[in-house]
Amino acid sequence: MANGKPTLRDVAAAAGVSPMTASNALHGKAGVKESTRAKVLAAAERLDYRINLTASMLKSGRSNIIHIIVNEFDSPFYSKLVQALATATTERGLTPFVEQTRYSPTAAERALTSNPFSDQLFDGEIIHASGLGTNLPLARMNSGRPLVLIDGCEETPSVDTVNFPNEEGARAAVQHLIERGCRHIAIVGGEFVPRATLAHVEHSYGLRLRGASGALLDSGLAYDESIMFYGYNSDDGIKAGHAIGDAILAARAANGVDHADEPVDGPASHHDSASASEEFPVHAETAFDGVFCANDYAAFGVIRGLKDRGLRVPDDVKVIGIDGTSFGAYSTPTLSTIQVDLDQLAQFALDMITRRIERRNAAGTGESADVSAAAPDQPVRATIGYRLMARESTAA
Repeated sequence: MANGKPTLRDVAAAAGVSPMTASNALHGKAGVKESTRAKVLAAAERLDYRINLTASMLKSGRSNIIHIIVNEFDSPFYSKLVQALATATTERGLTPFVEQTRYSPTAAERALTSNPFSDQLFDGEIIHASGLGTNLPLARMNSGRPLVLIDGCEETPSVDTVNFPNEEGARAAVQHLIERGCRHIAIVGGEFVPRATLAHVEHSYGLRLRGASGALLDSGLAYDESIMFYGYNSDDGIKAGHAIGDAILAARAANGVDHADEPVDGPASHHDSASASEEFPVHAETAFDGVFCANDYAAFGVIRGLKDRGLRVPDDVKVIGIDGTSFGAYSTPTLSTIQVDLDQLAQFALDMITRRIERRNAAGTGESADVSAAAPDQPVRATIGYRLMARESTAA
């Protein structure tokens, strides 16, 4: 070891690989087996080897820093998403740099164009596009650096994209409610969208609504404005739960059926219902017996809102979400959900971004880079898998 400091050759020897393989593994390049990469990283850690970032950038033109941009940090879903992306990035020998946009296109533009490190330090960006709209020219904003969108949802993708199973997962969630006997199912999410309009939606909620409405209509159940309630987070979910509860109690009263027990939090909580009714119409024709929420965060709120009205989940109403954060396994009742595979999402995103970085470097040096069968300018799209997690909130 020169000057007592371990060198790349020392790491290669300790891992039993060539210096070139060790370099590729440490720099997160494509074409290195994960087992080999893990062996090299373990050897580097054991020897306390540190990459000289300045020298490495001058030699390779790469910083090995991936810019990860998400909507927020403080919801259960986004904490798991950031964890999955950061872990997968680190496992490739790369360094994650994480920012949040708070669903603001302006903040997204600033992160891509005005971050003091954007033009000099980042090898590429992975950005969660949900909520930013489809008119934001993200690929032009980041000065041509490799870019991967999460949940871009374009019908014809303009850049590499990893999508959630929005339509498939929502359809599976509503079908699960139907299989559990639900016949009047509320949807908690955004605004009502007619089926004809849903044919060509390019955003995650629209795709989830297309899947949910398809399952309802296939079973001969209602899909119209009367079943829609607004709610994307837990606070809005509580309001939606209140409104759905009011509708259930109104339907029971109209049919001469006594409503359930008094609200858990006491009679006073029952009638802040006037404020809920101002936001949501009360439909007394049929009592809701199931609720599909467009994310788990809203579902937690809906369960609380129903409880405020003295209604029990799943006895009176069954509730299911989609996203699959681990918090649902510890709620009361535990939440049934469509659990999306965030680890798979992270691996897909890292595969895409590293291939693009390799292509760009090869183009800059004139070398060939057989990193993908797809043409360099052909965007790649992948949809991750999911599992139905049937828990207490939809128990028979």
